[in-house]
Amino acid sequence: MTVGAAAAVVAGAVLVAVAACGGTTVSAQAGGAPAFARCMRAHGVPAYPDPSATGLLPKQTLQQLGVSSSAFEAAERACIHLVPNGGRPTAAQAAVYRTVMLRYARCIRAHGVANMPDPDGRGHLDIGPGSGVDVNSPRFEAAYQVCKKDLSP
Repeated sequence: MTVGAAAAVVAGAVLVAVAACGGTTVSAQAGGAPAFARCMRAHGVPAYPDPSATGLLPKQTLQQLGVSSSAFEAAERACIHLVPNGGRPTAAQAAVYRTVMLRYARCIRAHGVANMPDPDGRGHLDIGPGSGVDVNSPRFEAAYQVCKKDLSP
């Protein structure tokens, strides 16, 4: 798993964030997700997926989308106005997101990545370069394959 893939995975459970480490979260509430997806495709991310039937935007890595982080970020800046609250989660959404990410972090630790941190108060996980968590290691990849199921609410 690449660092970009790990960043997308950890940022993309209830809300979607498919940029480099950290990224912008995009709420899939109030019909913003379909318009956001169409806009992203129109602004240079042709493989950007449509939301699921429940309105959630699927988790995608930059590699899966076939674009660079700069191309993704440019499209996101052009389209973020289409989602409620500028793409920032409500307090309730952030609480659900943190719960999902905490379950994911615990699973990763239980499957051999002892230094996997808990998410911060917003639900973000600090992993990748400089964090002490090698997202390219076989151990992390194996744990991810087991735990990715925990990235759904």
